Amino acid sequence: MNQAPLQQDRFEAMEAYVLGRMDGVQRGRFEAELAADEALRTELAMQREHILAVEMAGVERQLIQLAAGLDDDRAGVSPFPSGHWLKYAAMVAVLVLGALWWADRPAANERLFAEHHVPDPGLPVPMSAVDNPLFHDAMVAYKLGDYNEAYGKWNGLLVHDPGNDTLIYFMASARLAAGDAGAAIPLFQRVADQPASAFHKKAKWYLFLSCLREGRYEELHALGLEQDSTYGDRVRRIENELDR
Repeated sequence: MNQAPLQQDRFEAMEAYVLGRMDGVQRGRFEAELAADEALRTELAMQREHILAVEMAGVERQLIQLAAGLDDDRAGVSPFPSGHWLKYAAMVAVLVLGALWWADRPAANERLFAEHHVPDPGLPVPMSAVDNPLFHDAMVAYKLGDYNEAYGKWNGLLVHDPGNDTLIYFMASARLAAGDAGAAIPLFQRVADQPASAFHKKAKWYLFLSCLREGRYEELHALGLEQDSTYGDRVRRIENELDR
């Protein structure tokens, strides 16, 4: 009996997210929930186009009603006491708002990235692969969401150990989590090119997501993740969405 209100709340949250009606705090909380809840990400993907279609239908309905008002006015029945100019202004306003709303829709690659990117959770600090207190400190910062601080500390360590795949992988993860997919790509690429690395497979997945975020579609298929036992289903789903 208590399930229906929760479902309605969930749909309203998805609608507000898709239509850009959340403030920064609400959007951050919802995206954190998305990151932790695969079922919610799947449901959002299913509902997104429906929500957008309904919204556009509402805009179209308003235009039709305004056009009908103009026809009535020509017949001598004016639904607007202020005259023609008010109706024309209203129609222009609807058109402008509809255009702005449509232009502000996230691109397909941005939407898919948001739905599928979950930052690497990091290593358990006492068991980190690098026995260095500075590395541990950076990992704590990373786990707390201080991605730029973590990156800076790991970058300092990399100067003394330039081939360390653990450092490179988590530096890339920090850049991607901080929103800089362009900077993450060459770092993930370095680890993806090392088949012996413990982070090899994850680096290829996050490299795929980084290229997706940057719109570098020609590089996605070249990574060959479509048949991967861990990531293949998600990769194929993303590529199918992009092909629509």
